[in-house]
Amino acid sequence: MSVAETFDHQGDELVVGRMLRAVHRLGSVDLPGADLKTLDEVMDAARRLRSWIGSVEVSVSRRTSELHAAGRAGAAEGLLADSGGQSLADAKAAAARADVCDEMPLFESALKQGTVDTGHLDAIARATRSLSDAAKAELLKKQEALLAAATDTSVDKFGRTVTNLARDVAADVDRAAEADRLTRQRRNSKIRTWIDRETGMGKTLLELDPVRHAALQAAIDAHLATLRQRDGNGDIPFDQLRLDAAIELIDTGGTLQQRRIPEVSVVIDWRTLMDGMHANSVCETVSGIPLPVQTVQRLCCEAEILPVVLRGAAEPLHVGTAVRTATRAQRRALAAVHRTCIHPHCSVGFEHCQIHHVTPWEQGGPTDLDNLVPLCSRHHHMVHEGMWRIDLHPDRSITWTRPDGREWFTGECTDRVPVGVGDTVGGQPPGRSH
Repeated sequence: MSVAETFDHQGDELVVGRMLRAVHRLGSVDLPGADLKTLDEVMDAARRLRSWIGSVEVSVSRRTSELHAAGRAGAAEGLLADSGGQSLADAKAAAARADVCDEMPLFESALKQGTVDTGHLDAIARATRSLSDAAKAELLKKQEALLAAATDTSVDKFGRTVTNLARDVAADVDRAAEADRLTRQRRNSKIRTWIDRETGMGKTLLELDPVRHAALQAAIDAHLATLRQRDGNGDIPFDQLRLDAAIELIDTGGTLQQRRIPEVSVVIDWRTLMDGMHANSVCETVSGIPLPVQTVQRLCCEAEILPVVLRGAAEPLHVGTAVRTATRAQRRALAAVHRTCIHPHCSVGFEHCQIHHVTPWEQGGPTDLDNLVPLCSRHHHMVHEGMWRIDLHPDRSITWTRPDGREWFTGECTDRVPVGVGDTVGGQPPGRSH
C-alpha cells in the first residue's frame, strides 16, 4: 500500500494534502525579499507543519506501546529516541502527549489540523501528573472548554489556565490531597550537581517547593538590585548580573550587611483567604505558581503580612509626577495583576521586568498605576528605541501600534485579576472596594 493510500485509509488525506502544500510554501518562498504578510504566512505554515508532525509522533508512540504490550517492541520512548533522533526527554514528552490524546481525543484531532501545538498537550500532561484519579476524571470532562481555551491563547497562557483549573478541580474533589500538596513538594525537593563532560561546565539542579523557591528568588533579586547600582555594572547582561548576585550571596553565607531584606509576596483574593477555594480563586506566588490556600492561611498566622491594596487606602499608589520611578507599593499592586511582561507573546516574569511609563515621565506622564505597565528589557527597548507605541485603556486593556502606525494588537494585558471586594496581595482586607 502506498503512503497516500495509507493516509487515505486513515481518513487523513485532506490533512496530509494541506501539509504537503505547507511544505511547498516553505520551500518556495523568497525569505530575504519577503514582506511582513508573507513572513506571517510562512510562520503559520511552519507552525501547522510542526503540529502535524507532533500528531505523527503521537501515533507512533501509541502503536509502539501496543507492540510493547504484546512483547514485540521495546518502550515507545526508546524507539523515538533511537530511530527518531530525539533526546530521551523529548521521547518521554511525546509518550506523555500520546496519553493526553488517548484521554482527550479532541486534542489529537486539533493537533493534526494545526489548531493547537504540542506545547498545549505538554501543559495538560504537567497539570494532570499529580492529580488523583477522581480529580483527573473530573478534569477530562472539561475537554471541550480546554480545547477552546487552547485554540485561543498562547502555550504559556494556556499552561496557566489548565494549571489553575486542575488546582480548582483537585480542591473540589480531593481537598485532603490538595492540603498535603506542599508537604509532598517539600519532601520531593532536591539538589543535584555534576560536571558536563563535553563542556567542562559545573551544573547545579535545584528543585524546591513554591514557598522556598519564592524566598530564594526574592533574596537573589533583592541583592541584584544592589549590584545593578554598582559602578561598572551598567553594561553587564542581566542574566550574568543575576548569576553574580546568587554567587555573591552563597559566598557570604547570605549575610551581606547592606543587602535589602527580601520580600515574598503571595497573591490571593480576600474571599479565598477567608472562605477557601471558589470558582475564580487566585492563590499563587507572584510568578504564578499555585499554592494550597491552607498554606497561605498558615503563613498569614506566622508572619507579619504587609498589605498592598489595589486602589485602596493602605498605601498611596498615585504619586503624580513628583516621583519618577514606581514605588514599592505600586510594584506590588502591579504584580497582583501582571504575572509577566505585557507583550502578548512574552513570558518573562514580572520580577524581571522594568516598570514603564506609558505616557513618558519627561512628557508629564504621572507615576500612577493607570500609566504604569511591566515590560521586559527586550520589549522595553522595542518601545523606546524601536518606536513601537503602547496605549493603556481605563480597563487596563492595551493597544500595541507598529512604528509605521498600523495597529498590531488590542486586548487584555492583565493575566491575573483577583475577584471579590478589594483585591489584595498578602492577607489584609482592603481599605475600600474598587
